[in-house]
Amino acid sequence: MALFHPRRRATPRIGLPLALAVFVAVAFALAAAVVAWQDAAFAAPGALLAMPASLAANVIPAAITALLLLALSRRPLFSLVVAAGALYLLYYVNAKKLELLATPLLPADFTLLGHLGDGGALLSHYVGRRVMALFVLVLGGLVLLAVRERPWTRLRGPARAALLAGVLVIGASLAGRSSLWNSVYAAEGTTYNAWSPAESVRQGGLPATLLRYAWSTAFVLPQPDRALAARFMQTHAEDTPAPAAPSDAEQPDIVILQSESFFDPARLRGFEPAQALPEFRRIAATSRHGDLWVPTFGGGTIRTEFEVLTGLAMRYFPSVPYPYLRLTAQPLPSLASVLAARGYRTIALHPHVRTFWNRAAALSHMGFAEFDGIEEFDGAPRVGYYVSDDALVDHMLRHLDAAKEPLFLFAISMENHGPYDSYPNADPARIAEQPVPAALDANAAADLRGYLFHVADADRALGKLVDALRKRPRRTLLLFYGDHLPTMPETYAQAGFDDAADGTEQPVPWLLFDSAHPDAPAAPESTASFYLPALLLDAAGIDDHGWFAALESARRQDHPGPHWVPADDDELAAAALMRQRGELH
Repeated sequence: MALFHPRRRATPRIGLPLALAVFVAVAFALAAAVVAWQDAAFAAPGALLAMPASLAANVIPAAITALLLLALSRRPLFSLVVAAGALYLLYYVNAKKLELLATPLLPADFTLLGHLGDGGALLSHYVGRRVMALFVLVLGGLVLLAVRERPWTRLRGPARAALLAGVLVIGASLAGRSSLWNSVYAAEGTTYNAWSPAESVRQGGLPATLLRYAWSTAFVLPQPDRALAARFMQTHAEDTPAPAAPSDAEQPDIVILQSESFFDPARLRGFEPAQALPEFRRIAATSRHGDLWVPTFGGGTIRTEFEVLTGLAMRYFPSVPYPYLRLTAQPLPSLASVLAARGYRTIALHPHVRTFWNRAAALSHMGFAEFDGIEEFDGAPRVGYYVSDDALVDHMLRHLDAAKEPLFLFAISMENHGPYDSYPNADPARIAEQPVPAALDANAAADLRGYLFHVADADRALGKLVDALRKRPRRTLLLFYGDHLPTMPETYAQAGFDDAADGTEQPVPWLLFDSAHPDAPAAPESTASFYLPALLLDAAGIDDHGWFAALESARRQDHPGPHWVPADDDELAAAALMRQRGELH
């Protein structure tokens, strides 16, 4: 029997500084692998070696994220996997946005994270069940890894606090564009073009472009040129004949129906006008109508919506992709406030979550007294994922029937929201019989058939609404328009358009039906969405003696179209900035 046990040889342990250096090296290598795999800027052979500074500029944010996670969790493997996974997710979301909206991910898109509880279900429809299932599995694996991986015992106490403080300082200096980073991002600046985010991403990489946009597009609205604004108002105030004002008893009811993704498929090659939108064409034949140029493509409904309600063109707020999250924090004059001042009851209707896009707060600040959200459509039939346009029209008519004072009704439809290739509560036989151009493959044809199914419902709902308005004793004006083109990139690429232009250069339809003049043929009028409120008030005989009256004068002198610049562009920009600030009435 041995009198003593031999001493076990201790396993060599590297010091904490060296361990952290190894961790940083692995974090850089993992992030570089993801960037090389996913980023178009490094897709060409030899690009990684040819652009080391650009590669570093894209990898550094992910490496800092990994270090921050390590300081918080003390779990190195978990931190590396989460940082690399978050970087991959960034590329996935960017690719999906490029596919659907033809624009890359931008810093302002991250403001939507606070609204995922409101609209997460809507956005999830674009992802697909397999991807969602994979995401859930990966999330579960990360939770398991976090629970099972042993914390790094040497990283505790003062060492952990020092690491956390150091990472926070480094991260803050990067986010705040400290001069310490000039040497790293100086070369990257040669590939950055603020006016072309897609080109910047293609040349310089996604993470670096996101960081540079965050640096350069901090939300600070420019100071308006008050002399130019005064010139705009004076010129157009003198040039605008005041409409014949109706008496209080004669004020018409005013209805706006913003139709989700309403677009004329006859603009596609291989598609004839007789194959779609019979009700719209019937009503347009005896109503003011035409092409409408809107400030968004494939999505971004609230950009068009904001223009129609305020008369403020989004072109004058280039750093603001989502106006309801930036431009409506304070009361903002709009159609609703102008009409409310004249005794109108103002109601917004939207069969979706009230807080998505910050609508509830924004519409209240713009003068709407009431807002019927999805809770007011309990039990309403759905077609596809959303409440049907037919049910929305029924809801609108109930409000009109109950009105005892002049009513301004602003309705935002949902049925025709994409995606269009698969959805519940739809008639497969009707979908299958929809005509599509022969040039489309199976996937693009499925998208277009699904869209045609829903837009036919929107068209029938429009006809039903107009027929009901014709029978009302009170004069009613109905402004109807599409907010943007539907999200069908494959269809557009394969079929093309009759005018050979790109999808981003296509207009949507609009019309103005007046029940007092239901059979008045009118030549098509091309206009822009920010001009519509002035046109509507003028048709109603309502003069605000200010912004909208001047805007109507500008509209009459302008000719919107592809790549057009508004007449009196600089003066109009100055006036719009003052109007948004509450300095112009």
